[in-house]
Amino acid sequence: MKEFAFGTEPPGSGRICVVGAGFMGCVIATLYAHHGYDAVICDSNQTMLDTYVERARPIAAGLVEDSDASEAMLAGVTLEPDLASAIEGVFLVHEAVQESLEVKQALFAELERICPENVVLATNTSSFLISDIAAQMTRKERMMGIHYVTPGHIVPVIELIHAADTPAELVAWSRMLVQNIEHVGVAILERPGFLVNRIQFAMLTEIYRLMDEGLATRDDIDDAVRLSLGPRLALWGPLLTEDLIVSKKTALAVTNSIYEQTGDENYKGRKVLEDLVEQNNLGAITGQGWYKFNNSPEAVVETRDAQLRALLAWLEETDPVRSLNVS
Repeated sequence: MKEFAFGTEPPGSGRICVVGAGFMGCVIATLYAHHGYDAVICDSNQTMLDTYVERARPIAAGLVEDSDASEAMLAGVTLEPDLASAIEGVFLVHEAVQESLEVKQALFAELERICPENVVLATNTSSFLISDIAAQMTRKERMMGIHYVTPGHIVPVIELIHAADTPAELVAWSRMLVQNIEHVGVAILERPGFLVNRIQFAMLTEIYRLMDEGLATRDDIDDAVRLSLGPRLALWGPLLTEDLIVSKKTALAVTNSIYEQTGDENYKGRKVLEDLVEQNNLGAITGQGWYKFNNSPEAVVETRDAQLRALLAWLEETDPVRSLNVS
C-alpha cells in the first residue's frame, strides 16, 4: 500500500478534534473517548462547551456501566473554544457543525490552512457532497466523509463517503478507524443521499406515494414492513434476503412487471440482476446468487426459517410498538 502523509492505518490512540458541540459532536467525541482516544471538542459557543458533560452523560451511560468510570471518561474530554489550539497534536479533525454548506466550506478551508498535511480532515455531513464541501480546498484528497447514523452511539454503522479524487488508501484508513471504535464502515462514492438515506428514502418515497393516493393506511404500511420486510432486512440485509426468499428469475420478472404496468423507470430490471439470471446464479436454490451458499438448499431454508421464527417470536413477546405508548 502506498505510504500517504496520514499513514496506511490510523493509530489506536492519540488526539482527535471534533468541531461542533451539538448532539452529534457530543456523540462522536464521547465515542472516541470511550475507545481510548484523547478527544477534544471545539466550539465557539462557550455555553455548548459548558453543557457538554450534562448532555453527554446519557450517551456515556449506554457505553459504560460504572457511573464513576463514565464520569471520569467525560471529564477527560478537552473543551476548547479556540480552533488553532484545539487542533494541536491531532491526527484527525472530525467536523460536526451545523448543516450549512457555506459554514462547512469556510471551516475546511481554514482547517486545510492550519492543519499539518498528516492530519485527516473528515466531515459528518448528512447531505452535502464531499467535493462540494471541499470546493475551497487545494488538497481535496485529504478530505473524507465519516457520517454517523443517528443515534450514532447505538447504531453500529458509519457511512464512509469518498469523492472521485479520494485515494483508496484513505477509504481503507477510515474503515480501520471506525473498526477501532467497534463500528462497521460502509463505503460509497459520493451521490446525493449517500448510502443509508438513499435506500431509506427510496422506500419512504414509495410509502408517501401510497398514502397520497389513498391506497394504504399508516397502520397497514407499518405492519407490512414491521412484520415482513423489517425482520428479514434486520437479519440478512436486502441482497441476502433476496437470495434466501426468491429466485432471481422471479425477482426480475416482478420488477419488470411493475415497470410495464407503471412506466416508472425506477422499477425497470437492472443489468446487475439480469447478469445473475443469465449466469443462472439465482440464489440459495442454485447455491449462488449475490452470495455463495456452502450448505444445501434444504439446510439453508431450515436455518433461514428458524432465524426468522425466533425474531418474530421476540417481536410478539416484547411488542415494541405498544411500549412506546403511541396512538
